[in-house]
Amino acid sequence: MQSWVHVVEWRARGRRDQTAVRDDRGTALTYGELAVALERAAGGWAARGVGDGDVVAVVAKNSAAFLVQALGLMRAGAIPLFVNWRLSGRELAGLCDLAAPVAVVADPGFGGMVEESGHPFGTRVAIGRSAPEGWTPSAALDAPPPPRPAERLSSAGVFGLMHTSGTTGRPKLIPLVNGSLMRSLAGFAIEIGDQVAGSRHLQIMPLFHLAGFAQAMQCLLTAGTLIVHAGFEPKAVVDAFERDRVEFFTAGPSLIDMLVAEVRSRPERPDLGSLREIQYGSAPITPASLRAAIDTLGCRFRQIYGSTECLGFVSLLHPDDHRPDAPVLASAGQIVLGWEVRVAGPDGAEVPAGEPGELHVRGDGLFPGYWNDEAATAAAFDGDGWYRTGDIVRITADGYLHVLDRAKDMVISGGENVYPAEVEAVLAEHPAVAEVAVIGVPHPRWGEAVHAIVVPSRTAKAVGAGAEAGAGGEEGPPPPPEALIAWTRDRLAHFKCPKSLEYADALPRNSTGKILKRELRASRSGAA
Repeated sequence: MQSWVHVVEWRARGRRDQTAVRDDRGTALTYGELAVALERAAGGWAARGVGDGDVVAVVAKNSAAFLVQALGLMRAGAIPLFVNWRLSGRELAGLCDLAAPVAVVADPGFGGMVEESGHPFGTRVAIGRSAPEGWTPSAALDAPPPPRPAERLSSAGVFGLMHTSGTTGRPKLIPLVNGSLMRSLAGFAIEIGDQVAGSRHLQIMPLFHLAGFAQAMQCLLTAGTLIVHAGFEPKAVVDAFERDRVEFFTAGPSLIDMLVAEVRSRPERPDLGSLREIQYGSAPITPASLRAAIDTLGCRFRQIYGSTECLGFVSLLHPDDHRPDAPVLASAGQIVLGWEVRVAGPDGAEVPAGEPGELHVRGDGLFPGYWNDEAATAAAFDGDGWYRTGDIVRITADGYLHVLDRAKDMVISGGENVYPAEVEAVLAEHPAVAEVAVIGVPHPRWGEAVHAIVVPSRTAKAVGAGAEAGAGGEEGPPPPPEALIAWTRDRLAHFKCPKSLEYADALPRNSTGKILKRELRASRSGAA
């Protein structure tokens, strides 16, 4: 079984002088240079004792150096753990408890988060030519490559770890498997058809997410040129479309809306004639947004539905279905080759076609189970190998998949997954909170915003200026919403924190005591 290191070497043999990756930090590497750089990085890691099976945390924004270090670690036999750099130090510590990384490579600006985690990383590497005290600059991580045991590069095993925060608030680690992701991306290339050598791909999706990392690997697999931006900024993206003659781009629907607004705000229309396709996921696109995007951006669109656990995509809504009047536009498209699917009721039995239920999937692309978490793995699969996605769906007679409710009430804000139970657990630690429910409400910029509904405790004490958050014990009015939001911002990545918060006398529940979040969402659709 081939690895991603093999892919780079293969492309370097036939496309040595073609640009493989170029970033907005000023770095550009041909395929030949990328192959050499990852070998030298592997040698540097090996010289520091990092090798077979060692986990190394990667905490960095998108860059060419991110890819060099990730591929170099794979070449050395190590396993990169791709960390969302928006996490707090406490959250990073939770990931480290599961993965036990022996080293970390990070942008210098994230050194504080690394130190705050308290994890005893044996080696600390800072991306760039300079580093904080006690760290090594990645530019100095350069040594002759280590030996090449055949089993390292022919292994079908794990080449990386990505994380998710489960609805219990406990982090889970998802192993990435070479063969599964490679087959998925090869199939995607066949679906698209015109991603060819030299095609230009603009990367703004985070490389620590599968959507971002898979886009980068898709580009390398098809011998394209990857143009990497550290993050999303509408003006920079539109400028890149025009200047760099970008052909392929991936973003969420809310970001596409921002691009449309940027283009329409310019006194002179930019030349977007090179754009072939924009791929999007996380949610369907609305007819109004699609109409505006087609009119303004003038390219085809393709929706992707999948998950990190599925190591790729499960269904696609093809460009031909992207008509504003198409009845399937609200769907996630049709199941692709390689997957078995079933829709199950609460008792686990398959429901009739067209009826709602939980989507179960089975196929060679599935992840092997959560890393160091037998209980979570057992809960995710049934006895016949079906993976329980947690998404409530229906599949129509003509084979279109409709996602009716997001997995376990997840909120998607600006393309980031936010699990309400994790936010609820932090808010529940505050003495002024008796009960809490967190939901997503519409937001004009980010698609959804995190909103909290809190039932205050009867002994809540107001938290005013200069008072310590969490002080309590005597009856009085609850603290202002801003104080509870600040409480979460001290404990969570900021994208997870509520943008708004309200107090309520009670939360609606069903006969079994479960909070009816559907009712909360319906009555607060304009809360943001």
